[in-house]
Amino acid sequence: MTRVVTRPGPAAAPGGADEYADEYVDEYADEYVELRRHGLRYACRVVGGTVAGRDGPTADTATTEPLLLLGGALQDMYSWPRLERRIASRTRLVLIDLPGTGTADDLPAEQGFDVLAQAAVHALDHLGLRRVNLLGASYGAPIAYRIAQRHPERVARLLLAGAAHRVNDPMAALMRDTVQHLESASAHPGDSPAGPGDSSAGPGDSPADLWPGPGDYADRLADCLVNRDEQHRVRQSAAVRRLLTRQCLRITRREALRNAACHRRLLDGELLPPGGIRGVTTLVFTGEHDHTTTARQNRDVAATIADSTLLFLREADHMAHLERDTEYAELVLRFLHDLPLDGLPYCTPPEHPAPGPGTGPAPVPATRCPAA
Repeated sequence: MTRVVTRPGPAAAPGGADEYADEYVDEYADEYVELRRHGLRYACRVVGGTVAGRDGPTADTATTEPLLLLGGALQDMYSWPRLERRIASRTRLVLIDLPGTGTADDLPAEQGFDVLAQAAVHALDHLGLRRVNLLGASYGAPIAYRIAQRHPERVARLLLAGAAHRVNDPMAALMRDTVQHLESASAHPGDSPAGPGDSSAGPGDSPADLWPGPGDYADRLADCLVNRDEQHRVRQSAAVRRLLTRQCLRITRREALRNAACHRRLLDGELLPPGGIRGVTTLVFTGEHDHTTTARQNRDVAATIADSTLLFLREADHMAHLERDTEYAELVLRFLHDLPLDGLPYCTPPEHPAPGPGTGPAPVPATRCPAA
């Protein structure tokens, strides 16, 4: 199914030649594609890469390979609208609900990142995309890492945003507590159905069917993802924290149980397979104040990749895609078009960690993430 999405056109400076440019729109294709692998149903969207202007026919505007975006555990294929509208005219963007997220079927917790990587590659096969750019953010980073490691010929460029070999201790404690609480709550039925006569949605799907104690989970998760100690140095920190808290307070029991399965996957030892990556140009980045995946953790990941660049977005933390969305998109586009990353005012100077034999992750330092 393909639909046309209308997005506001760029507004020109008042008095300029295109003073009324904001009165017309560009129209980007937005295709919804259903997928199935090993009995699991999932889906993706293919956005942009073509544009229908006010005076001309639809034209191919992509200037680089399509970008497959693998997002965080709390995200789905509709969670990146800010990035979509900033890069859709320059590249096709593939956003995917892998099993266990969004509209897809549930994925048992014991099925790990290998299964998710295979599902992502299957989606590329289904779409006929032999070579793509690949962005893995947070929970998506271990998936993207596996794809690049095992199928380097299919990855033109790799971006890892907020990557680590393992979850830090405070986040792990939150995840263990949440899993225990959710699994205990699920052992006592009481979910209400989505609504009378709605057979497509099962117990736990109703927005009113919230799991017990979401407020505690919301506060602790926000503390782990947003660096409260450095909030005076992070742009839009308070607004992003409120957004995360509201999102967590609205999740249903079924969504919370899915989050628990994601937590179990993240707690399952090393997130990245040994052996490193060769033959793929890579950018590893996050916010300079990220305490979810620290600078040291991201540097350790970059050191396992032969052709890697490491840098940090200034005045941002783990939620850099929301705190500095314009700069985040510009950085992604610059890397996808092989433009220099030196001297960008919103980034630290690029580093090039040298991988070596036996390179492994350093111990993960404890960072502040308050307990309940």
